[in-house]
Amino acid sequence: MTVRADILAYIKTILQGVSDLTEISVDRANLIDLETVKFPAAFVFSGTESRVTDPSYAVIGYETWRWNVAIEVFAQNKDMEILLGTIHEKMHSGETMNGKAVTSYRTGVDMLIIDPIQSIKAMLIDYEIVYRHQKGGP
Repeated sequence: MTVRADILAYIKTILQGVSDLTEISVDRANLIDLETVKFPAAFVFSGTESRVTDPSYAVIGYETWRWNVAIEVFAQNKDMEILLGTIHEKMHSGETMNGKAVTSYRTGVDMLIIDPIQSIKAMLIDYEIVYRHQKGGP
């Protein structure tokens, strides 16, 4: 596995520790069917990545990367602020992604109303993860 795949798998493990979440998926490729998905549900997406050139992150023989990862959460009849707080707490406690990351932190959240009649809400939680691997390695 790659370092990135290990980190995504660890994020899924972290989210499995959020008792309110009933469905968790990494790199979902299909559209969400709001009629069949089990709420609350979380979907983890790999985003953009850029090389870290700050010399304070330099380690001989390693490449350091800054990677954006998003967690999309859908819920029905739930207080999204409480759910956000729980996810944030769990993610913060796993800040180094089981030793695979230098650090990780939440960079923002966007709250959305998907269906006001059925009280379906969503939030897109953005994280930045700084990690490294051996030069030329996965």
